[in-house]
Amino acid sequence: MRWLIELLQRMIIGTEIGITCYVWIGVSCYSSVKVTLPIAAEISLMGAMIGGATFIFRIPRINYYFALLIHYAIVLIANWVAISPIYKAYGTNYQFNLQNVLFITVIYLIIWLVIRFMQINDVQRVNRRLKQRQKKNH
Repeated sequence: MRWLIELLQRMIIGTEIGITCYVWIGVSCYSSVKVTLPIAAEISLMGAMIGGATFIFRIPRINYYFALLIHYAIVLIANWVAISPIYKAYGTNYQFNLQNVLFITVIYLIIWLVIRFMQINDVQRVNRRLKQRQKKNH
C-alpha cells in the first residue's frame, strides 16, 4: 500500500510540474495561454505519466543513468502522445521533429537539475543533522 501512496505522490508532483511548464512555456511563446478543460486534462495526464515513471528510479537493480535514459524516453513518448491534441486546440499541427525534441530535452534537463539540486540539499541537511546528533551523543 505504501508504494501506491508514493506512486500517487509522484504522479501529483509530475502533474504540478507539467502544468507549470505548460503555463510558463505558453506565456513565453504565445501572447495568451489557452487553458481549457481538455488541455488541462491532457497536461495533467502527461504529467501524471511522467511523474509515475519516476518510480523507475526506485528499482535498485537499474543503474541510475540507465533509469534516466528510460525515463527520458518515456517523457518523449508522453509528449508525443499528449502534446499533439493541445497544438490542434491552437489551430496548428504538432510535428515531432528535432527542434521539438531539443526543446523537450532542454526542459527535461532544467527540471532534472532543479530536482537533483533539491536532492543534494536534502542529503546535506540530513548529514548535518546526523553529525549534530553524533556530537550530542559523545
